[in-house]
Amino acid sequence: MAKYAPLMSGPSDDDAGYEVESKPNFEPSSTSSRYPMLLSVLMALIAIAAAAAFHLNVLSMAPQREALLRPKDVESSFRIARPSPNLDKGHETMRKMRFKFPRMVFPMFIARANAAAPDEVYESGSSVVLSPTDSMIYHWRTNSSWPKCYLTAWVSPAEELDAGHKSYKSGGDVTALEIWNLSSPADRNSLKTMSWNTRPGRVSLLGTVNFTSRSTQNRLGYLDAQELKAPTPRFDCPGDTEITVEVVCASCRLEFEQVFSMPPLGFELMQLA
Repeated sequence: MAKYAPLMSGPSDDDAGYEVESKPNFEPSSTSSRYPMLLSVLMALIAIAAAAAFHLNVLSMAPQREALLRPKDVESSFRIARPSPNLDKGHETMRKMRFKFPRMVFPMFIARANAAAPDEVYESGSSVVLSPTDSMIYHWRTNSSWPKCYLTAWVSPAEELDAGHKSYKSGGDVTALEIWNLSSPADRNSLKTMSWNTRPGRVSLLGTVNFTSRSTQNRLGYLDAQELKAPTPRFDCPGDTEITVEVVCASCRLEFEQVFSMPPLGFELMQLA
């Protein structure tokens, strides 16, 4: 009967001179990955500490800060602009030198010309009607030593017009009414029989005028500083001078009565000394 014997675990004599190679242990090392993680945690803690310190600093300074100003407080804290003192000095100088203000000349002739009724003759009067088909013919005569003139639209403030029982109706854009210089009529009396077809011919555009009051210009933003814009260009008018113009409104409707009384309302010839 065969006898069972366990195998030897050690090297035998026949294996002398041979070394048994042992396999290296490749266990993963966690030491190299710990340092970046620890560094990230440390930086996060530093950031949190800095934010907390800043917040505490802001809270500690809060009682010392001034309260936020209300809009009215800010407005009242601005320095109020006052008129220049040179204005009073200028007025005093004007009085001493007897400075002459522009002289207003009332028109001799005011008549309507209607393109819709080209043969109709309108009598000269105080009624002013302007529309895309209606224009007004004005005629002035001056005899003065003052050498320069210009034309302007004069609209007194609403309260002054009410006190003087004056008013006007307007629609559309009345900020740029055209003033056309017309050829001089051979006979002044021919204007009395003038129609749209027989009115004097247009020579040149003198300029435009704005038929709005100063209060209206101040109220409407798009009309700001209109009073600083020049009226029609100045022209020579020394001695005995006559001028005939046509007032045209291409995109508006304007009606009023131009009478020789205060306050002024209408188109005026201004003379300069």
